[in-house]
Amino acid sequence: MTTSMQELRDRLAQAYALPRGPARFAALDAVFRHADAAGEVPFAFSARMNAISDFHHGGDPARAFLAFSWCLSVFDKQPEVVGGHHARSLLWDFKWIVWALPQFPDIPLDRTMAVLDDMQRRYQLAGHSLHAVHQHRWLVAHHVGDMEAAQESYDRMLTAKRDAMSDCSACVPSGQVRHLTSLGRFDEAIAVGEPFKRGGCSEQPQWMLSELLAPYLSTGRFDEAVEANRDGYRRIRDDRHHLDNLAQHVLFCGLTGNEARGLELVERHLSWLERPSSPYAAMEFSASAALVLGRLRASGRGDLVLSRRSDDGTRRWEATVAEVHDELTGQARAIAARFDVRNGNQHQSGRIEARMAATPVSERVPLTVLAGRTADSARMADPALAALVERVAALTAAGDPAGAARARLDVAHTLRNSGRWEDAIEAAEEAVRSLDRAGLHDDAVRCRYLLWELYCRTYHHRDAARAVLEELSQVENLPDEVPPLEVILEDAAASLHGADTLTHLITAADRHRANGTSDAELRVLRKALALLARRPPGDLAWTVLGRIDALGAAEEHPSAEQAGAVQVAGARLLATAGRLDEALTRLDAAVTWFDTDELTDERRAARLDRARLRLRTDEPALAEAEAREVQAEDPDEHGWTAALVLVRALRAQGRTEEAAEVLAEHDMDENDLDDEDFDEHED
Repeated sequence: MTTSMQELRDRLAQAYALPRGPARFAALDAVFRHADAAGEVPFAFSARMNAISDFHHGGDPARAFLAFSWCLSVFDKQPEVVGGHHARSLLWDFKWIVWALPQFPDIPLDRTMAVLDDMQRRYQLAGHSLHAVHQHRWLVAHHVGDMEAAQESYDRMLTAKRDAMSDCSACVPSGQVRHLTSLGRFDEAIAVGEPFKRGGCSEQPQWMLSELLAPYLSTGRFDEAVEANRDGYRRIRDDRHHLDNLAQHVLFCGLTGNEARGLELVERHLSWLERPSSPYAAMEFSASAALVLGRLRASGRGDLVLSRRSDDGTRRWEATVAEVHDELTGQARAIAARFDVRNGNQHQSGRIEARMAATPVSERVPLTVLAGRTADSARMADPALAALVERVAALTAAGDPAGAARARLDVAHTLRNSGRWEDAIEAAEEAVRSLDRAGLHDDAVRCRYLLWELYCRTYHHRDAARAVLEELSQVENLPDEVPPLEVILEDAAASLHGADTLTHLITAADRHRANGTSDAELRVLRKALALLARRPPGDLAWTVLGRIDALGAAEEHPSAEQAGAVQVAGARLLATAGRLDEALTRLDAAVTWFDTDELTDERRAARLDRARLRLRTDEPALAEAEAREVQAEDPDEHGWTAALVLVRALRAQGRTEEAAEVLAEHDMDENDLDDEDFDEHED
């Protein structure tokens, strides 16, 4: 059976409702198949073009290859289905494809060069500069170790004119820094890169900060290196698209005597090797991790235990540093050998062997407070904190891992209390690892709750917050000083806006019901209803509304604001379902609840909702009267909306000239009337 266009649109919307990753990408593949089977070439083209960026930034360049090749073929055979915007996007996407192709050793070099030649041909036909073409010829030559060709393309890029097809002002210098660093021209690399380490596009500043690590270290600029590491890693720690950049931060730990911090990064990201963004990124990470683990092993710590898990989180096991070192060393060498066969030289193997055997540039470059990093300013210096850090060191030296782990948690709390959020996160992450190893279950849970609070403060840590919330949800009995799970889930609904918000609220409400705390259950359900009222009503919406009505009827001293808001939300659900009389009854109740001086705005908004609904029940005269009254009471705050309702009410009564006068008086046009249906909400 052929899929209709509406079904295709629905499938596409459902795919993008999923979080970026394997589930969304599989759903997009299904959309493409259905569109192809239905012969809907324009839709299939547009859907694939829009997905290329998602695949690229989502760490799945193989899917980007396939989508790009399909779109390029259609562009050549059926140019009539391609708009000007997509034609330009195709030229832009050439850069992403050429960037990714060399990272797959099974793709022959001649195929990559053919794509580069095609890119140049199309850029010239379209009248574009060859700046981006020279940049990507440099990239390929640099990858295979042909430094003569790389320098030639690099020089041509520098002299070519930038245009709309050129990478952003920070991305081009990031490549320059890599080139200059590979030649040992570290001061030049810093001079080129430093002006662009604050940002530029979706790839920046994390890419630039990662590239600057090596030149900073090589020139002894350790303070700048530490800040580039801390800021850069924080930005990429949850994004597998940047696995190769992340490898540079692991390498940084191995080169600065921070093997303990490096071990933490390896343990956190090791599962990504099951689904790396590319073989090249896997090789980079494996080699950097092998350096860190090899240094730990050489210092007699090869029996340290790593906690491992599968990428999907379904399996967990343990392995020693020595075992993982052997595994990653073998993996890095095996991938490098595949590149050597493809490239016809030993450039990648030589580079990887040198990385795994690298010696530190300094015995100790402290990265965290617990590692001895000093405060950034005198204002942040804290003698009590310094004493706690010394206590961690003393307990560790005395062979008391449990005491040292608890002291690390004290350090994290102290940093949190002084507002040093990122320092507190680093200390808490180190503390929870130590507490787990020491078998201090309750303290480890307390530390995870601290991390939960800290992660929720910034957008960059949202994925980490969701992960630690999942861990807290699996604890059967939360210890003292950690709120009940229902409280944490309610907090999660407010802090982590996303697809799970409603689930968190319903779960919290159910737990409150089980505990017999009806006031809390009602409070949480009201929040859930506010979300449900923005969606087409389903079984869950009616269930929640019924629970609220039952609890509200038993409430001894209801809040007028909350009770009225429930009636408005319920009215929206009922109106969307076509149950207009019931919706009007609820709006009447809402207006009554809001009849206080403190809730004047809410009352007027509810009255306008009621006026809109009167239009749907063929009572335009009542709608007109209500709109005029609200407009007279509050011409500034609600006057515009009241005028829109009034225009529709007048037209419904055939009074088109009066309606036109209202439109002219308020400088409105027909477009302003489009969204005035009471039952239209955003999903």
